[in-house]
Amino acid sequence: MFDSGELQAMSDEVLVDALRRAHGAAAFAQAAEVRAVRELYRRRRGEKRHGGAAAGEFAAAEATAAVYVGEQVAAALIDVGLGLDELPQTAAAFESGLIDLARAQVIVAAVRDLPVEVLAEVERTLVETAARSTPARLRQTARRWVTKIDPGGEQRRREQRELDRDVRISALQDGVALFDGVLPAMGAQVVANRLREMGSRVCAEDPRSVAQRRADALVALAQGDEMLACACGRAECPAGAAPEGVPRALVQVGVSVEALAGLTEDPGLLAGYGPVDAALVRRIAEQARLQVVSERGDSGDEARRAIEGQCRFPGCTVAAAECVMEAVDSRGENPRGGHGRGGAGRSASHHDSAVVGSTVALCSHHHRLRSSAGGWRVRRLDGDRLSWSSPTGDRHTTVREGARYLFPHIDSEAPESRIDTAAMVSPTPQPGLDLTYPIAAHRLTHRQLAGSTPEDAATEGPVAW
Repeated sequence: MFDSGELQAMSDEVLVDALRRAHGAAAFAQAAEVRAVRELYRRRRGEKRHGGAAAGEFAAAEATAAVYVGEQVAAALIDVGLGLDELPQTAAAFESGLIDLARAQVIVAAVRDLPVEVLAEVERTLVETAARSTPARLRQTARRWVTKIDPGGEQRRREQRELDRDVRISALQDGVALFDGVLPAMGAQVVANRLREMGSRVCAEDPRSVAQRRADALVALAQGDEMLACACGRAECPAGAAPEGVPRALVQVGVSVEALAGLTEDPGLLAGYGPVDAALVRRIAEQARLQVVSERGDSGDEARRAIEGQCRFPGCTVAAAECVMEAVDSRGENPRGGHGRGGAGRSASHHDSAVVGSTVALCSHHHRLRSSAGGWRVRRLDGDRLSWSSPTGDRHTTVREGARYLFPHIDSEAPESRIDTAAMVSPTPQPGLDLTYPIAAHRLTHRQLAGSTPEDAATEGPVAW
């Protein structure tokens, strides 16, 4: 599409536009591949002399032999194609290159159990959202809306998926193994937060990355250790003494008062995970410490984090509990500076009425992006919306994700449809396969890229627990 000489001669603005057009062309090609494998499946199903349904079962194997993709991937492509047969708006957006395979798959998976009478409205809203969302952000939005529309069905889906919980270990090359599994969302966040807490207690001289400390903490936990030993090698390391009592891992859930009281079935937000059904939230609340959050967000740092929900950079899903809280005004300036994670480094600005409601959550990675000289600018449009401008002038708007759960009435983009009786739930669990480019497990070899993800970005100070 473009050779290296053409790309090098482009201005920044033209280069970004070329990137956008190349991605659209790739999405167009993905749609063609999905249509082709779907047609292969249709033909094999129709060949009665070869067993019909049985022949269709092996269409994925035939596709695998033709283009050398994994059979699970081929089967998933067929499944997406079948789902798009019932979603004309999604199919049109996909075939035009407006959305890619990953986002099309999110929509197909999100609405597969909804009845036809609400499907058109939900699909239209999701396609509009998909055009300006990453797959991870779209998945959260889709789950929030589907849970609102069909709370009973979402509870049944969650209960069915919890039956699939499992942990697996498989050998890889070079002396390492893959530790993988499926856990209930609440349990997974308990594990994740505990590993993060253990990794945060080493001293600043520990040479390991965030990801390495997280892996070592899992082994230490399995060995019965209450803390992760620091690897700095210093006899005088301040992290050498075991703490007095190990706190339980903190898991935060935001939900409206009405849903907590059982008056509505609006979903809650499990920090670090996303939407969960109201029935699960009420079960969690039976043993939880409750904090009332006002819509103004003027009741302290934890309340503002709950309203933010997650990092405010476009597409980022890092929980606000793990973010820097930073003041942003309508001019894009930072008059007070940020303060540390989890309440660490609090400043007098917490009690300044001029700053109340003006602080936003940024993960360490995107906090550094904003603080660098890279050309990104962010300013507050109003109490809910932030405007981001990229170095080439592209504009993106983000909102307070947590507020959509605490105060559902402000979620003006959500579909208005509701289902009184829970929809039928697909009897087979859906695979946890993201149909995106097959490089997710690629090992980064350039040191400059090693800390380029929000999840593994180094913290900027101790985490308070």
